[in-house]
Amino acid sequence: MSRENEPPTPVDDMSRDQLLALVRETQQKASEESQRANQAEKRVRLADTTNRPRGRPRKRAHQEEEGDNDDEEKVRLAAHKYVMTQGLWFVQSPKKVLGAIENTSYYEKNRFDNMRTKVQGELRAVLEVLPEELHGDVGKSWLSVQFNKAMDRQRSNTSSRLRNDIGAVFVAHLHPRVGDALDIQDMVLRAGYADLIGGRKDDSGKITFHPFDAPALHSDGADRLNVETFLKNKLVMHVAAAVIYGKKKPIKMATNKPCVSGPRCMQQMHNISNSTPGFVACAGALTLWALSMDVELKKKGQQTGINWYSCYESYLRYLLEGLRNRSKPVLALFREWDAELFPDSESLSAQYCDFGQFWPFLLVFPTLKSIYSISALHTHFCIIQSARPVYDSRHNFISSRNFGQNSFET
Repeated sequence: MSRENEPPTPVDDMSRDQLLALVRETQQKASEESQRANQAEKRVRLADTTNRPRGRPRKRAHQEEEGDNDDEEKVRLAAHKYVMTQGLWFVQSPKKVLGAIENTSYYEKNRFDNMRTKVQGELRAVLEVLPEELHGDVGKSWLSVQFNKAMDRQRSNTSSRLRNDIGAVFVAHLHPRVGDALDIQDMVLRAGYADLIGGRKDDSGKITFHPFDAPALHSDGADRLNVETFLKNKLVMHVAAAVIYGKKKPIKMATNKPCVSGPRCMQQMHNISNSTPGFVACAGALTLWALSMDVELKKKGQQTGINWYSCYESYLRYLLEGLRNRSKPVLALFREWDAELFPDSESLSAQYCDFGQFWPFLLVFPTLKSIYSISALHTHFCIIQSARPVYDSRHNFISSRNFGQNSFET
């Protein structure tokens, strides 16, 4: 040990001045040691910067609380957008989905093969709505907790709006079955709408629900799947409008009155400019739920026993596979949705390019959508497909059995 680091020699008797001098000397040496230690730590951190694993940005102590709040707010907004445009729930718990390790060999067309591929599909949907700077935090408990809370809140807000604020939309589309805007709030009256949501009585009198056979989802009121009209009922589109535009605009749309959206609506806040499979699938399930006896919006209805997650998932699979196979009814569906809900935006189903021919690329490489504008993608794929007709000769009829149609008993 060097002499300068040795402790002062103890004395039995000191004057006041000697004691003060000794204290000052000890304090000065302690300060010098602290400075040397801090400098050494800074050198180590600087040398290790390039090797540090990706994670939340390090913050000074006085910035920690503010930074955490900023990150949590970004997560909440991402969760709200997920519920509106991707899915109402996760197939498993948020902890399991967000904690899954991204599988680089995952292929979108295999999304519904098993539970692992379903989780991978939902994990990628989360990454699509979550800011890139937070991708390194996916799997951390704080993010999972905040994402789950925000999903719960968004579902609660959505269910309340459908039942309490836009009854006039259901009257406009389903009159005289729905005679008054308040009817949609009455569970007893909603019990009489079972046939509208695909309910059929069997020989024993038990009602089973068939999610693809709901008249409320067909523009022609068909009670069996008609791919030409399925999910083209404007009631479903206006339910979707209530989710992203608020309660006033969908009522005006349903009653053919001029309307504009406010600057603080969800559509503006989240820059939602096109209809997507998740967006349409969620709206379909929400429409049926709003007409059902169920009081709360849950994965499985407490009153009806309907598995609403399976209902949504069946619609999502139908739409994704329809796009992948370039099914004419599905392509037409998205054009109609974009024309109704986003008339001033560029549509993915642009007039001069076959929507279905380049959609699979967006499914496999979702980051393309964040790198290139819709118009740029449209131009690139139109050039690629310029030697082919807008539609090929194959017409893919998609049976409801191919998309996991379920009967839900009550």
